[in-house]
Amino acid sequence: MHFRLDRVAWMVSGLGLFMPSGLGQTVDHVDVFRDAVVVTWKAEVRAGECLLARSFHASEDVDVMVFDDAGVSERGAVASARSDWYPSGGDAEWNALDSEWKEAQWDLEMKGAQAQLVEDDLALLRANRKVGGTSEAMLVEDLSEVAHWMHEETKDLLYRRIELMAEIKSMEEEMARLEERRQAAKPVPVWEWSVEMPTGSEGTLWTQVAERGAGMGWSPADVLELGGASPGQLNWNQRALVFIDVPTENAPVPVRLHDARYAGLDARPDARPDLLMATYDKRAAGAYSVSSDAGTSAIFPGVSWEMEELAVGPGWKKNVRYAVQDIPADVRFFSVPKQSPVVNMRLALPRPPAPVAEMDRAALILSGRPAGKVWVTERGDSLLIDAGAVRSWTVNRAREAALCSKSILGNRIKHHRAYTITASNRSGVSGELVLEEPLPVSRNAEIEVVPESLDGGILDEAQGIVRWKFVLAPGESRTLRFAYDLSHSRDVAIPDWD
Repeated sequence: MHFRLDRVAWMVSGLGLFMPSGLGQTVDHVDVFRDAVVVTWKAEVRAGECLLARSFHASEDVDVMVFDDAGVSERGAVASARSDWYPSGGDAEWNALDSEWKEAQWDLEMKGAQAQLVEDDLALLRANRKVGGTSEAMLVEDLSEVAHWMHEETKDLLYRRIELMAEIKSMEEEMARLEERRQAAKPVPVWEWSVEMPTGSEGTLWTQVAERGAGMGWSPADVLELGGASPGQLNWNQRALVFIDVPTENAPVPVRLHDARYAGLDARPDARPDLLMATYDKRAAGAYSVSSDAGTSAIFPGVSWEMEELAVGPGWKKNVRYAVQDIPADVRFFSVPKQSPVVNMRLALPRPPAPVAEMDRAALILSGRPAGKVWVTERGDSLLIDAGAVRSWTVNRAREAALCSKSILGNRIKHHRAYTITASNRSGVSGELVLEEPLPVSRNAEIEVVPESLDGGILDEAQGIVRWKFVLAPGESRTLRFAYDLSHSRDVAIPDWD
């Protein structure tokens, strides 16, 4: 069901400020979506005009919903007005700081004027420093006495200039501190939502306001750490950069993160089951009616996390942790030495109880060292994480030339190939290594490949791959030896498979 509030705009002017009466309003809780924030305000109301909520960004009636849990059938219509909100201390603190700042600014300007006078005097002395000629001698009997006087006057002015520069620097630093405090107390334009309550009514009202401006919401980040206290355990630390911009005194309130985009107030997490819809009857000015849809409880889509109380307020931006899980992880290492000497890591783990926030933004930490961003993919009830190359594991494939040979038997040529693969684990964690060696594959029936020795490897005949699986302890190395025979007719050319 869609609820709509028709609002009455109150004009704010220098002659009459919007000053609703009420018993105060506080933030009850905050719901944070990926792209918006819904703030639920709680207000104790009584007869007359009562303030319900404030907002920096919500100015439309579709962004506001009022409800209670009493099912009262008559309430006034919600009205909105533009006003000023003071972050702390009210208008008295702002006026005091503003006056102090203006006075300090005046003092600084006066001090600057004094410094300018000193500069003017110094410039005049410099201009008249050179005295000579007959006319000057006639006017001044003792030129040396004049020169001495000018020297002493210049010295005094230079000292005074140094003093003034130090005083100006100190005053500028104090001005910067005052400006910081002044900006912190500066009034901010807000929308104030109020209701005109009937005579004899009192109680509690909740008002939900959708704040959809200034890029509010939350951005998730998954941090995965492997190789801590238990090598087989993956610590899944889910964090979020949360931005909430609401007019409140940084009061601690419950915060809930929703893993979904904002869908409007017709599908929202309700604080109470009973909703009130206020409407304005244009035919009868001042006549309002309220309908109650008792028992309605909207089910918001997506997964949510209940956060501890956070002291949210204007421009509140924090990196918070919303889920921590220790999950058993099956760690495996993969390599195809013939193609590359690189060893890649893959983690397989059961799906965690809390959902993965971003499948392609997980940051992996191995043995306390960042390993970069990794991909997380779903496969049935499991998650696979391709962690990329790991430097602490190495493989080296080499051809054993002394064991390789070529022989001719009638019309056929036979090649014997022999190789070694040495794998080393230089990390501090045991792990299972999977090595794959692709054997020569040809659709020509005249070419035949026969494995001669595989050193425990398993041949996948369909794919033509020999696969080894074994566990290496920290610091352990293992060398595998394998060989195969390749034969073909004399008139068949073969590529170099090495």
